[in-house]
Amino acid sequence: MSKTVIRPAEPKRSVVGRIFEILDCFADTEEYVTISGICEATGLPPATVHRVLSSLVEWGAVERLERGRYQLGRRLWRLGWGVPATRVVRDIVRPFMVDLYARSGGIVVLASRDGDELLLVDQVADLSAGTTWPSSRRMPLGALAPGLVYVAHLPVEEIRELCARGVVRHPQLLVADEVALRRAVTDMRLRGVVVGRTRASGRTWIAAPVLDADGSVRTTISLVIADQEFVAGTHDRLVVAAARAASRALADPGALHSVDAPDRFVPRRTRTPRMPAR
Repeated sequence: MSKTVIRPAEPKRSVVGRIFEILDCFADTEEYVTISGICEATGLPPATVHRVLSSLVEWGAVERLERGRYQLGRRLWRLGWGVPATRVVRDIVRPFMVDLYARSGGIVVLASRDGDELLLVDQVADLSAGTTWPSSRRMPLGALAPGLVYVAHLPVEEIRELCARGVVRHPQLLVADEVALRRAVTDMRLRGVVVGRTRASGRTWIAAPVLDADGSVRTTISLVIADQEFVAGTHDRLVVAAARAASRALADPGALHSVDAPDRFVPRRTRTPRMPAR
């Protein structure tokens, strides 16, 4: 006689858990999601998804578009905008972003780590930037220079773990030699800036860390410019100066701080060492 095996039931999801699972589906897009897409991502039945979405629409957290599409609502945006930790950082750092934009003329981005992802929190740019800017504001941590700034400040063991899970796929970090890995990380820390090029957009990212008083990375400031406009040494210095001034302001919000950097300049073509293109 065969023995009946009783498998443990899958833990029941709470109502709040279902709501956050559904809301999390909106994180990877700025356009819209559908009920079928949410069902596929969460494993929840269509009736449950429809019921939760109806409640979120009524509350104002989600807006219903035509043809069964949904997008995040303004009420949820207002709540997110008011998160104290994010608001304080954005309010303190933004003047230095504006100053960097005025000096360079490029797109200036504030980007922070969110687990294994990089969240593009804020930007300063002219009107033309919207036509060429990537649609996603949430990227893999190792996909852009600001994410590699975070990686460079992690313990080597944690970097290895991120590489093993495919979060970081940079050749300079995926080396078999432990000594070479430590040398690469140390070099990025000492330079205070990470330069990377995105082949698809033809843009160069120059990113520097904004540090807490204890030396940990609170967020990052990046300058994004066309490859042909990148000037080695000058753009690097502008970004590092802005990031250091922002770090001082975070440590002492009541004091006056200025950016010790050159005035706006006319870019010139020059050769420079860069990280490999993705």
